[in-house]
Formats: sequence, structure tokens, C-alpha cells
Amino acid sequence: MDGRTDSPPQAKTAAGASSAARADEALLFDDSPEKEQRAELAAAISTLKSDLEAQTKARDALLAKSGLTVEQARQLTEEHIDRLHRYNDIKDAGQVLFGKLAELHGKTVKNVYADYGVDTED
Repeated sequence: MDGRTDSPPQAKTAAGASSAARADEALLFDDSPEKEQRAELAAAISTLKSDLEAQTKARDALLAKSGLTVEQARQLTEEHIDRLHRYNDIKDAGQVLFGKLAELHGKTVKNVYADYGVDTED
């Protein structure tokens, strides 16, 4: 034998329970940064869930008011986004053309915009 004595099973269970209690107690009094981060993350998740719930209610109210189904609203949104992409592509091309005109005439783009009556905010 190696000189160790085996504890009865009840003693092992009690020892395991007391070590679990110590671990729980340690967590209660744990002031580590990880515990603070977990608490902050839990609070952020709770806030996000509340925000999602509020946005879902607002969406449902708008859908009810508009008479659209969720699928119809998604389709309408996708079409609008596609139009915005096309608009931005055309606007970018126009800006390139104004830049080339400015370069050809030795002017600033701002002056070329003014020559053509285009607002610089457009």
C-alpha cells in the first residue's frame, strides 16, 4: 500500500460540496475585471434585447398602418436600396466628369459646379 487512506464515499461527497460552496462564494466576492466585463456584457445584451423588442413593436405598428405584409415591406425596401445604389453610381460618374472638366479648363471643381449651376451640396 502507498500509505494513503481512502475516505468513505460520503466524505468525498461532502468535500466536493464544500469545495463547490467555496467556489460559489469566491464568485460572489470576485472583484476581478473579468467579472465586471461579464456584468457589463450581460447589461449590454439586456439593453439590446429591449431595443430589439421596441423596434419590432414599432415595425409591426408601421406595417399595420401601411397595410403591407413583412414580405412586401422587404421588397419595397430592397427596391429603394437598389435605386439609391443607382443614384450614387450616377452621382459618382457626374463628379468624375466635373473633375475632368475642371482639369481641362484649369479650374476648381467648385467653379465648374458654379458654371453649370450645380449646388456643391447636390
